[in-house]
Amino acid sequence: MSTKTTEAILNIFIFFGLVALLFVVGYPQYKEAQPVKVRIGVDKFFGGMPFYVAQIDTTRRYFQLEKVAPEFVEIKGDPLEGIKNGDYDVCAVPWYKLLISPSMNGDTVKAVGAIIFKGIADAIIIPKGTKMKLLKDLNGKKIGYLSNESYIFDLIAPNFVFEKLTKYTKVPLSTEELTTALSTKKVDALFVLEPYSSYLLFAGDTVLDEGLVNRYIMPSMPYLAIVMRKSFVQNQRLAAFRLKNVLDGVLGYIRLHPEVGKQVLVKNNDWSSDPTFLASIRIPDFQRLAEVDIKAIEGFQTYLVRNGIGTCGIKPQEFLFEKIDFRR
Repeated sequence: MSTKTTEAILNIFIFFGLVALLFVVGYPQYKEAQPVKVRIGVDKFFGGMPFYVAQIDTTRRYFQLEKVAPEFVEIKGDPLEGIKNGDYDVCAVPWYKLLISPSMNGDTVKAVGAIIFKGIADAIIIPKGTKMKLLKDLNGKKIGYLSNESYIFDLIAPNFVFEKLTKYTKVPLSTEELTTALSTKKVDALFVLEPYSSYLLFAGDTVLDEGLVNRYIMPSMPYLAIVMRKSFVQNQRLAAFRLKNVLDGVLGYIRLHPEVGKQVLVKNNDWSSDPTFLASIRIPDFQRLAEVDIKAIEGFQTYLVRNGIGTCGIKPQEFLFEKIDFRR
């Protein structure tokens, strides 16, 4: 083989070596610069609020800053089943359901944030002008509530006997039915959480009783857990890392600027933006992973077990991701 031929072959090897080196060095940087796609399960209320707030122009554009390309997927049905089935990568689910059933087919759903009611966040609402003054006046009446929050009603309802309320008809309602259920006389009273209690009061209805969750369950009830699948966090590390950063940022922002969350809430539901109404809405506590109230989770789990629901076989901390789970 001639010297020129040898040099040509060597040059070819050098060329391909340089190409390979550039790929090894440059591709990770290229990949790092690209946005990651994530599917986010959303509703129009507190569970979807952080993601909608992250999307609007605040002091930081959280999705753009973290290079996350969100696909919002409307939650239809049970959100816990939805995330287990892979319909979305992150969403908010009731703590009640997560504490009962966190696992499926070897995978686990864990929380990366929490939404917890503190103070009064529920009420039994009746039409203005009715003569009812006490809970016992609802005997023989129809009590409505949101069907997807029936578990809360079922937790407090056994305690109605202490208020001498023993005979009533339960009427589960859709979100579309709830706001007109009193005016159409489909029900005589409504058990609702925020923001519906404030909405109905602003619309002219009145409170028969409130604070039943505080009275019969616990003062700071874990309401929603913001969750991901363990397999998603393990297999999509970059996406999970960036998504956690988005959540840490926006959950802290909502705590400092609840008025922004309220504005998103009324916009999503085509409700009035009247300042009096906005001021009346009681926002729950939005907690980042490092801030989740473990004592509240433990207390709620204990309450459920005492009432024959779930088990204490899983420690409260095991329902949460750890910071190390999101290492790069």
